[in-house]
Amino acid sequence: MQQSTSKAGCAVRRQCGGLRTSRPLLAKRVGYRAHLKRGGRLKRQVAIVEQSEIVLTEPGRPVADAHLSTFAILDSPGNLCQIWSRNAEQYGNLVAVHDPHQEGSPKLTFRQLYETMQNFAAGLQELGVTKHDKVALFSENSSRWLVADSAIMACGAAGVVRGASAPPEELLYIAQHSSATVLVVQDGAALSKLLAASLAHEQAQEPNVLRSLRFVVLLWGECDPSHATAAGCPVLSYSAVLQSGVASRQSGNFVPAAVAPEDLATLVYTSGTTGHPKGVMLTHANLSYQVCNLSHFLAVQPGDRVLSLLPPWHIYERTCSYFVLSRGGQQVYTNIRRLRDDLMAFTPDHFVCVPLVLDTLHTRVRQRLSAAPRHRAAIASALLAGGAAFVQARRIVTGLAVQQALPAIGLVGLVRRWAQILGAALLAALLAPLHWLASKLVYGKVREALGIRKTVVSGGGSLATHLDDFYEALGLTVLNGWGLTETSPVLACRRSNPPEQNIRGTVGVPTPGTQLRIVDPETLEPLPDGRQGLVLAKGPGIMAGYYCDEAATARAFRAGDGWFDTGDLGWVAPPGVPGSRCAGHLVLTGRAKDTIVLSSGKNVEPQPIEDAVAASTLIKHVVLVGQDKRELGALVWPDEDALAAAPEASLLPEQLEERLMGEVTRLNAARPDYHPFEHVAHIAVVRSQLSVDDGTLTRTMKPRRPEIMKRHSASAVALLGKLRG
Repeated sequence: MQQSTSKAGCAVRRQCGGLRTSRPLLAKRVGYRAHLKRGGRLKRQVAIVEQSEIVLTEPGRPVADAHLSTFAILDSPGNLCQIWSRNAEQYGNLVAVHDPHQEGSPKLTFRQLYETMQNFAAGLQELGVTKHDKVALFSENSSRWLVADSAIMACGAAGVVRGASAPPEELLYIAQHSSATVLVVQDGAALSKLLAASLAHEQAQEPNVLRSLRFVVLLWGECDPSHATAAGCPVLSYSAVLQSGVASRQSGNFVPAAVAPEDLATLVYTSGTTGHPKGVMLTHANLSYQVCNLSHFLAVQPGDRVLSLLPPWHIYERTCSYFVLSRGGQQVYTNIRRLRDDLMAFTPDHFVCVPLVLDTLHTRVRQRLSAAPRHRAAIASALLAGGAAFVQARRIVTGLAVQQALPAIGLVGLVRRWAQILGAALLAALLAPLHWLASKLVYGKVREALGIRKTVVSGGGSLATHLDDFYEALGLTVLNGWGLTETSPVLACRRSNPPEQNIRGTVGVPTPGTQLRIVDPETLEPLPDGRQGLVLAKGPGIMAGYYCDEAATARAFRAGDGWFDTGDLGWVAPPGVPGSRCAGHLVLTGRAKDTIVLSSGKNVEPQPIEDAVAASTLIKHVVLVGQDKRELGALVWPDEDALAAAPEASLLPEQLEERLMGEVTRLNAARPDYHPFEHVAHIAVVRSQLSVDDGTLTRTMKPRRPEIMKRHSASAVALLGKLRG
């Protein structure tokens, strides 16, 4: 519902959304003081940074960390605009971006990229874009998206971002709710969809948000005169805006806006599971903090190549892109259809993705191995299984197994713990020759086929155990991070260096300057190390609030004192556990709102079970059900591609359900922390696939439970009817 007329609702945004937060208030919120200089010059800052602090256990007793409360000298831009001028000076003729699948295969050096951004900003300014304006940027990934995004900020405006493929009604709502006065859209086809939807509003005698626009810019393609007529405002091409900007700069008319760290940089609308999406207000300070500190997890060298696959408006991809380019890395744009070819054509040093992409790559490897002659396929599969067993055993021996991170209970538990370590040492010694042989015969070829040279960064969802095992056995570094749009986004991540900080099964340690606290979900009282609870976060990356929604903002900060409720459940590995080096690393166990409470009173976190079952090559997605029942059920979506190539393709529906039920039972029971009450009693096989377009998948390819239960209610109700009450 539009709330711009509500006095309370708009207290958040101050003067049509221009953030007016005072510097002392900002310093109090983010947890550090830094003297930032307005304008375009980079200033070296000295800040007291609470690095990697996890606040849990008893009040006043944080987990010890070697970097806690130390002085850090940061080369930090006061705003995001300053990154690009610095890059132009520092990296000059290095290639910054390459867009091989767009017309002309655009390729820009850092100097050319900066000049293009400045020209586009000057063009927007000539057209009337001023500080604190909202500019709707509805487009998919491309080099021109990056140019437009940075140009909007250079004008002192805030980009209101979303993908052009989102439903037109959602885009119109975002444009209206944000009070956007300018629209930058991907192309004529995307604009046509918006115009058709807005015309339907007019015909129904409802407000047409596009009528309030000053002008529209197409990032790709030429303008159709009919679009300007339908929109009721000028429609300009990307090149026309650039040409206007060049003329403005040559005549000395362009003056970049003075942008302060606390100024609004962007509005990112989250995908709402119910109702309308909420606008997350992220400042220049929020995003600059991420750019300055992600090197704590990943080292990017000038000239390193990164494939850009994810939507650029998604804050995970966007912040990683800013970070990579700020370090002189080269960004090559790809898409899901061309990814396989591009991994070979533009071999990346680093690859930023979501778990589903890693799962897809893993499935393709297994499919190719199974397509080989039977004896070769059997040998390869045995070597891969042996490699997974080896890395699991090695983790236990080296103290990096998250299953060993909690204290043993009593003398019997301690004896069992050391017996497991000794057994793992023996197994690792026995499997070491097999692992060496696999490295020579299989892993090298698989690595070459994957095409990733150094590091994979996975975010946007949990990473299943079988994927961690697979990629660790290959020798490919996979970092798993965690955060939310509201946290801009990285709250914690595993580290590539030193290697022992890349602890599988965790999401690593907090971003320097960020604090995490584990609390009781009901009382919000801090919990001791090793106890599962609700994760709260506080630090420089936390949003300013939800745009024009004080009620939602208050709920998000219900814990008080700037602590943000992430909605995630987790625990932190305690220090001093014999045989464990996992202390301080965060383990996530699910979403608080997803917890299934059985009629027995047992709480079940669906995510670990769903992740484990998804290890099957035949299964794509799993959604657990069973609230208020005595047992669990699961909606199961087969991997249709894998199924078509497997013997199971010829099975009748009843036979397929029986086969997949066996997979669910086997993989669930094999989990290290499996309990009998977590047994899945029945499944329902659903053959209509989940998708982003119908809202059953998030943009990071995670199942969206409320929408699934709505669209597949018949299957869910039938399954629940089979479960014991």
